[in-house]
Amino acid sequence: MKLLCLSDYRGAGNLVSSVPAMIQAEDPDFIFYCGGSMKGDKRLLEYETARRFHSKPDLAGPAIQKEIEQDTEHLQKFILALADTQKIVYAVPGYNDAPEALYFKTVYNYAHIYPNLRPAHEMMHREDQFMVAGFGGDMTSSDDNREFVLQYSRTWVEFALRRLEYFPGEKILLFHSPPVCRLDLSENGHVGVLLINELIERVSPKLVLCGRATAGQGTVKLGGSVVVNPGPFYDGHYATIDYPSLDVQFKNIKSS
Repeated sequence: MKLLCLSDYRGAGNLVSSVPAMIQAEDPDFIFYCGGSMKGDKRLLEYETARRFHSKPDLAGPAIQKEIEQDTEHLQKFILALADTQKIVYAVPGYNDAPEALYFKTVYNYAHIYPNLRPAHEMMHREDQFMVAGFGGDMTSSDDNREFVLQYSRTWVEFALRRLEYFPGEKILLFHSPPVCRLDLSENGHVGVLLINELIERVSPKLVLCGRATAGQGTVKLGGSVVVNPGPFYDGHYATIDYPSLDVQFKNIKSS
């Protein structure tokens, strides 16, 4: 069985037209998308500036509203490109895929049309050989944000995934953020989430797929679990994984 994993499209519109040919050439049984379709630079700056000065961020500014409109198109085009392949697609949102309501409205509308598109955020899906569970965005000790970025508190994450350990059989976990390991380096530093390490230790998944850490492409073993970061798709990176051997190959759409 062949799995294809990719993450962090971030509005790289020049690559969308190449997706169908890539999927056809690889012919995977499942596609796993770790989120990060939108750019969200202005929203992130507004959010971080407000936190720094203890003020209230403003989502209604014309520049931010224009960015949301453009980011909505990025999300729509990429999700549609994946769903149109008719392959089973599991997807979670990225840190920048906000506002949350906009992300889920878009993805659920497409999932209604494409039964092969399976939103995995806070969800659990059973396949013949494994169970898939996912959680997107960032995870923090206490802060929640759903408008400027997707940031979920530890309490929320633990509640959403509380049933994971009761599922028998092999598990594949799909995150946007990576666990704390050598795969968690991004352009702005380390973005690993210790809570994911704790979940991996408690649940013992066979495979963990993640993104966000754009300089962290690679694979690492945490306990009995294999963790894969395919690298950012906006630079053409993706990974194919043989299941159940978990042989991983890193590839680039620009060189294929």
